[in-house]
Amino acid sequence: MAKFKERRRLAGGSLRPRGGARMLLVHLAILAVFGVVFPWMRPAVFLDPVVPAAYACLGLLFAGPAAAQAFALERPQSTTEALARAIRAAAYGELISALVLLAAFATVYMAHRYAFAPDLGTLPGAVWLGLAASLAAACVAGWITLYASAPAARRLLRVAFLFLLALFLLHPESLPDMAPQAALLCLLIAAAALYAISRAVAKSA
Repeated sequence: MAKFKERRRLAGGSLRPRGGARMLLVHLAILAVFGVVFPWMRPAVFLDPVVPAAYACLGLLFAGPAAAQAFALERPQSTTEALARAIRAAAYGELISALVLLAAFATVYMAHRYAFAPDLGTLPGAVWLGLAASLAAACVAGWITLYASAPAARRLLRVAFLFLLALFLLHPESLPDMAPQAALLCLLIAAAALYAISRAVAKSA
């Protein structure tokens, strides 16, 4: 019973932002800047289909660090447990992404009553990409944490994010069109990372 309670405590604490009040302020700042300030000041830019699509992919920024924290607290005892941690981290990232996106839409239509309706035809594909990217980031972060450390995982994720950001800035219009193919690639990356995690778990058993 004591071991079960300890596992519950670790599972619950694994998704709490590392850094306590400081990280809470970071999350609130992101929500304020991208969910309120930017759409309020640039409603026409936000309503371009490319921008909501990019917002739908913000979850990977939070899923990776959350997974690194979860895998660093205690080594998973099975592949199923590792997958559960990765899914929880991905869900955490997607929750924040959804909150920012909804706040941005609400800000536009509350502050600019006559704002035109956006073309949301590409948003489902972007949401699917965001889910796949968050899961991939969580699995990769978990794998690197097991083989190296949580700080190493966070450093690699920062480099990967800067690379993806550079690609987006160079070709922003390609994001909605490439979302299905990119989502499939992310799922393949997640599967490969999960396989690597399972090998690490088997070696330590």
